[in-house]
Amino acid sequence: CHIETEDKQIKNITTNIYDISLTGATILITDNNIQPYVYSQWYKIEKDIDGKWYEIKTVIDSYGFNEIGYLPDENNEVKFVIDWEWLYGELALGSYRIIKEVGNKYISVEFDIAVTS
Repeated sequence: CHIETEDKQIKNITTNIYDISLTGATILITDNNIQPYVYSQWYKIEKDIDGKWYEIKTVIDSYGFNEIGYLPDENNEVKFVIDWEWLYGELALGSYRIIKEVGNKYISVEFDIAVTS
């Protein structure tokens, strides 16, 4: 199923992604709201195919995420070190996005898997 992301409608939240590999990445969410959102471990990955986003197939059929709520730290940041190998395996070359739930909305963080030298 395809999720409509609402990045532009969630005020005072910015995202950054780094340490990208074939099997994981680190996402840093900065939440400058007076009442910050609570963030969960849940995520999904979609791939850009001809300008449209499609959820990529998981390597296992039955899975779940711990229902832990994370609040921003004193710097208004929440960091997620995501290792998706258990769920998606290694990603092929291409453009992707990680979807995270924020409140009852969704944000996405786009990234590329490119040839590494």
